[in-house]
Amino acid sequence: MGSPSPWAVLVLAVALVGLLAPRAVYGQPNFIVILADDVGWGDLGANWAETKETPHLDELAAEGTRFVDFHVAASTCSPSRASLLTGRLGARNGVTHNFAVTSVGGLPLNETTLAEVLREAGYSTGAIGKWHLGHHGHHHPSFRGFDYYFGIPYSHDMGCTDTPGYNLPPCPPCPQHGTTPRVARKDCYTDVALPLFENLTIIQQPVNLSSLAARYAEKAAWFIQQASDSGRPFFLYLALAHMHIPLGVPPSPPTSGRGIYGASLSEMDALVGWIKQVADRHGKGNTLLWFTGDNGPWAQKCELGGRLGPFMGAWQRQRGGSSAKQTTWEGGHRVPALAYWPGHIPAKRTSHALL
Repeated sequence: MGSPSPWAVLVLAVALVGLLAPRAVYGQPNFIVILADDVGWGDLGANWAETKETPHLDELAAEGTRFVDFHVAASTCSPSRASLLTGRLGARNGVTHNFAVTSVGGLPLNETTLAEVLREAGYSTGAIGKWHLGHHGHHHPSFRGFDYYFGIPYSHDMGCTDTPGYNLPPCPPCPQHGTTPRVARKDCYTDVALPLFENLTIIQQPVNLSSLAARYAEKAAWFIQQASDSGRPFFLYLALAHMHIPLGVPPSPPTSGRGIYGASLSEMDALVGWIKQVADRHGKGNTLLWFTGDNGPWAQKCELGGRLGPFMGAWQRQRGGSSAKQTTWEGGHRVPALAYWPGHIPAKRTSHALL
């Protein structure tokens, strides 16, 4: 354990660029990794024609390269994220299960993160969104290579909020001060109010889920601006709350046939489109943007879960099983993946390479 394996991630990126684009001498590019939560392979219109809520992601796919056979390292949150940031499978980096609200540990401290490698190379590094790799002591992202952190320490169903959103079964909001604590179901966490961090400081508790997406977008744009003004290359890890349940309350009634899920998917799509615009505005062609998911959709949440696309086999259809999140069936670990880097990664290309 503990070797500086994030170089493997960088080597993969360089290898992909070498395969996809003519060789040239480039300066240090910026990196933006946008990680959607519980998104289904079929939640992108570019992947699945029935999906109509992702025009910005579809545009991103058209202007870059779409990987249709991309697999994450695990079908649950913490192990997938640990592998993304270390370049090592859970059996090697020590993260094989999700961390809980009560967990005192996290991603082992002798593991090297991609942020640490890039910061040593002169990058400004920022993490915005869900962390879920340990929230006590030196497991906090501020001690794992990130110059700036804004987000929640674990999944937003792991703590009560003032705006609990759409969930199956529904969870109540946090008990009001002075009221008698209610009896909560085992899948609702009313005893801990979900905190929102900026660096090491809790700035809101309980977090307001209705405004969280807008705050993530605002902070991401601010970080890109600050890094660009400094003249340093940057690495932004943007780990969205979408499409994890509970889904946020949409500002307007859903217009698509997919109800609340479709409205939330549209909100995520608009957020990604905004980040792409901001990155392009600060030097189009200087930033490699990678969009993917941490694992497949949460099938037990029924209509509030995402689309698997074609990855629903006969066993699932006939026996009532699931091929999604928390399983090793294909829908649990094959996720959408898009790479966008104008002038370096070819546009309008679909790759069938197994990654």
